[in-house]
Amino acid sequence: MKTKLSNEIKNNLKKEQYYTEDQFVSDVKTYIKAVKSGRILYTVTHVSSSGMSRNIDIKSFEGTMAKGYYRNYFAMLRVMGYKSADKYSHDIKVGGCGMNMLFATNYNLIHSFYHMGFINKAACDVLAQRVS
Repeated sequence: MKTKLSNEIKNNLKKEQYYTEDQFVSDVKTYIKAVKSGRILYTVTHVSSSGMSRNIDIKSFEGTMAKGYYRNYFAMLRVMGYKSADKYSHDIKVGGCGMNMLFATNYNLIHSFYHMGFINKAACDVLAQRVS
């Protein structure tokens, strides 16, 4: 399946000093594998006082229990247009209320990956429904 990155993503990649298109593609593929195998971890780290936004940390566990690490997807998310929650963490800020924002974030990411050509429609339909 051939991937096609939007102009917005290409422009955002140009703004990144240490993050390349190859790294972006690798992060997307790793994220998709992590969702498929249930290794993705979404954590709400802060809810605004109005309840209208949340800070979310997204990472996956890579490796084995004896020798593993948590991989964050902050650079990939920033290139995709998500805003940093603050300058001290790898959290993103997601606005909205009245729904599960963890579900909504994964749903939007998976559909974006489908439109970029990383996954097919059948995989999109399944993976968009998965959140840990």
